Amino acid sequence: MEKMNKNQEKIKAALERIDTGLATINTDEDWCKYLAFQSLFYTYSAGNAMLIYLQNPEASYVKGFKAWNQLGRYVKKGSKGLAILAPCFRKTETFKEPDNKSHYQDAEGEKVTKREIGGFRIAYVYDIADTDGSDEHLPVLVKGLSGNDAELKAIYEKLHTIISLDHHIEDVHGTASKGSYNLDTGVICIRSDLEYLQKIKTILHEYAHSIDFTLHPKTDMGRNQRELVAESVAFVVSMRLGLDTSAYSMGYINSWLKDKDELKIIANTVQKVSYSIINKLAESSDSAFSILTEEEA
Repeated sequence: MEKMNKNQEKIKAALERIDTGLATINTDEDWCKYLAFQSLFYTYSAGNAMLIYLQNPEASYVKGFKAWNQLGRYVKKGSKGLAILAPCFRKTETFKEPDNKSHYQDAEGEKVTKREIGGFRIAYVYDIADTDGSDEHLPVLVKGLSGNDAELKAIYEKLHTIISLDHHIEDVHGTASKGSYNLDTGVICIRSDLEYLQKIKTILHEYAHSIDFTLHPKTDMGRNQRELVAESVAFVVSMRLGLDTSAYSMGYINSWLKDKDELKIIANTVQKVSYSIINKLAESSDSAFSILTEEEA
């Protein structure tokens, strides 16, 4: 019982730390700094990304003790683990309802087994800087792509191809806005005269809008929060591709930010939409994006 109480206290402390961490983000600069960090941990929940950030803002790639061993690396003696919240699953069984509920017949009940989250426990992960060993099995990440027009053009064209599988994309001329997403038609418009880095950021921004509205079609989320989500996601995915859009994104986020508490409200949505886009790129047949794939403990 005493051990259980201590575990509950640790879980409570972790949840409070997440809330405190989000509350300390007061400016667009703080938010972009956190988003840049989150881009490295897009497979983790927003809460766990914040926990890792608060404990070690210099972390770049983390795994559990056994997971590092499986990669041929070993945690250095004396290294301090980073506490995160790990879900505890339980199996539940229910009876499957017949297709015709008004028709009763003599037949054995068909059971359906579901796996549900029953709670959380504290688990520990370690940053790669706290390990030694082989680099052979570490994932390869895209880095250093900014500043090369030919490469930026290639990235944009690949993004255009992948996103166009879900949406019709139009190049438009003579508009004030850099891009748009039509909620009724699903059409994404990108201004044709933009430079390629801006086009990349803009197409990701509009694509994020489409996923956000799919996840939350009927909510009380205001226009400013929708824009904060879209720009934050575009920043995260761009960072994951090795492209820093902070010079534009910081000002854009600040222009829509009414209250710092809004960042706390949208954090989970930003994580989910970012994960969705990065996964789609990684699962595409294009080898340039397939190297984004990595497994997390």
